[in-house]
Amino acid sequence: MAILTGRYGSVMYTPGTPPGGVEAEIISLNAWKADFSADYEDVTAFGDTNKVYVPGLPDVSGSLGGFWNSAELTLFHAAVATVPGTLKLTPNKNEATFFWEGLAYIDASIDCTLAVPKVSGNFKAAGPWTGPDGNVL
Repeated sequence: MAILTGRYGSVMYTPGTPPGGVEAEIISLNAWKADFSADYEDVTAFGDTNKVYVPGLPDVSGSLGGFWNSAELTLFHAAVATVPGTLKLTPNKNEATFFWEGLAYIDASIDCTLAVPKVSGNFKAAGPWTGPDGNVL
């Protein structure tokens, strides 16, 4: 494995309805961020010399960003979907076996000024996710 640029990253989405929908790349995106932080419970007790925590469930959430493209409405279709779709985040398509994937709810927004309109969105897990090694997060 190597360190590669994110230039060849991708965001793929498969609608949840109908089941077995067609996976499609959400084009004109140029950024995604995923967060796999866990909840931590403070279990500090009398006599401890510092705070003590135990991990809870991990969270899967993140953001997407790019440019408005009238030929690509997948992000906005996903935002109004009432069932989650499958989101697949790949840092570099040249290492296509390394990706994060799972069911997600997505929202979307557009920021239109005199410059090129920008689109963005956020996602939250709607079921189990797998990481680059194929294991459930």
